[in-house]
Amino acid sequence: MSGTFKKIRRRVWLILNTLVVLWMLLGVFCMQVPPSDFWPAGFVAFSLPGALMLNFLFLIYWILRRSWLLVLPLSALILSWNYYARLVAINFATDVPAEAKTLTVMSFNTHIFNAYDKIVEGVPQVSTDMIDWVAEHPADVFCLQEFYSRVNSVEYNNFNRIGTRYGKYKYASTSVGDRIAAHLGIVIFSKYPIAEGGTIRFSNTPERSANRAAWADIDVNGDTVRVYAVHLQSMSIKSEDIENTYSAIGDESSFKKESRNLARRLRRGFISRAEQVQQLLDHVKTSPYPVVVCGDFNDIPFSYTYNELAKVLENAHVQAGKGVGATYNGPLPFLRIDNQFYGPGLEAHTFETHYEMGLSDHFPILATYVLQPKDVE
Repeated sequence: MSGTFKKIRRRVWLILNTLVVLWMLLGVFCMQVPPSDFWPAGFVAFSLPGALMLNFLFLIYWILRRSWLLVLPLSALILSWNYYARLVAINFATDVPAEAKTLTVMSFNTHIFNAYDKIVEGVPQVSTDMIDWVAEHPADVFCLQEFYSRVNSVEYNNFNRIGTRYGKYKYASTSVGDRIAAHLGIVIFSKYPIAEGGTIRFSNTPERSANRAAWADIDVNGDTVRVYAVHLQSMSIKSEDIENTYSAIGDESSFKKESRNLARRLRRGFISRAEQVQQLLDHVKTSPYPVVVCGDFNDIPFSYTYNELAKVLENAHVQAGKGVGATYNGPLPFLRIDNQFYGPGLEAHTFETHYEMGLSDHFPILATYVLQPKDVE
């Protein structure tokens, strides 16, 4: 009788493991599907990390059971290793060659330096600690999204506080966005000269939208690198939206209302970002120089947006980082929605997330790139 029970149990676990593998395959397939063609694919791809983790747990289970059926989850793990690497990066520190030419790039969504978190008599209280942290960081290039500067304010003129007083060059893609004539948008600061710059305005966003991309050709001691700072369509999900959904559990009608609201926002974001990333890549592919593409992509590594970038470029966290590398400083844990990608002619040597800077709703990310000699590109 016990033998029969063991066979039934093993068959059930095998069926469940097979379903998880099929879930993995479906998730990988859905990452290739443009959400504008079939938006439910975005939600299936979004669930892929769950399938990857369950498959790994099944592998542990079959190993502990000393069963030959471990072949199923092990084969799935090997064949999908690239996706596991997106989930958790495993790299070992190496020294940068002494003779190498390097470029350190920081990307940071500054959340408008918290300018609108508190207003006293119409004067925004900007987080000067965050401004000074950015200004004094030794990175070579800074790609700042949701940048904020009040040109007529000595204290809050961030063009000056971060750039001019430290001798940095800049390319700004901003709009004058409030009643006190503050500049809002994307800014690239560089300690190296900027030869040329430009803005990519996405066709599915208003002219003054913060969702855009800026690029700058940076002269790194005789070699030019094109750096893109990107801010794709936001998920438009606030912490209270998530809290409302959690609190509605148990109230069927309220939960349906809140969960549908979240689903609609996610769907709109999937579709908008898919269109925007194609415009971005069309521009990237025309670059005559090695490229770094970094910023707030507002999408996880298991999305159509990320996957399209990964087809063309390498990801710095995957190649040189460690762990999950979460960048969202909010109520949803483990989200890596800020990234740095790079193309041929560069090699990511180190990558880190600055968790000590927790004043924004994003954490800064920093990568060191080695410029490869032209004769080996």
